[in-house]
Amino acid sequence: MPKSKDFWDKRAGRYDAKPKKGPNFAARLERAAAVFEKTDRVLDVGTATGEITLDLAPHAGEVLGIDHSARMVEAANGRARERGVTNVRFEQMEPDDPRLEPGTFNAITVYSVIHLLKDAPATLARLRDLLIPGGHLITETPCLGDWNLLWRILIRLVVLVGMAPPILSLEADGLEKMIADAGFEIIERKVYNPKSGLECVLARKRSA
Repeated sequence: MPKSKDFWDKRAGRYDAKPKKGPNFAARLERAAAVFEKTDRVLDVGTATGEITLDLAPHAGEVLGIDHSARMVEAANGRARERGVTNVRFEQMEPDDPRLEPGTFNAITVYSVIHLLKDAPATLARLRDLLIPGGHLITETPCLGDWNLLWRILIRLVVLVGMAPPILSLEADGLEKMIADAGFEIIERKVYNPKSGLECVLARKRSA
């Protein structure tokens, strides 16, 4: 998860002011609906204020959203109560939390988180362990290493002045290899909205 909990705690109150339901949104729900079963147990890593998690809930049996920001989790739980969604719960925890038992999730979603991880390969390996055999991993990741030089310089400056957490400069090919090396079979890799720069990967847990 991102290095600084304080960074995300401070932004929880205005996080939802940013538009979330752009061109990627319909494709995101379609991918989830195609993968999830109505009885599935799903883990959403980096749930933030729960906006995406709650929209995924109708496609699954039970959804657990986790985030390391207490303020984000508090906001997510409040939103779930407001909407009356009963098959979702939110907890403040990291993916390596021992309360998460191996082999207990049918699918795991990771939206705009991998580039913020301190140890992305280790976290992906942990997520593989949490999945049942043949379970699915759905990720969306900005691959900043493929962006033009000016954007990369600007992002580095934003990080240096503390306006953003540490960010991995991933390339799409490197991201795919990292996911595969963690024990996943890549099913699909696609950019649904070129303007977003989000590399969308659907993968399946490989047999040991």
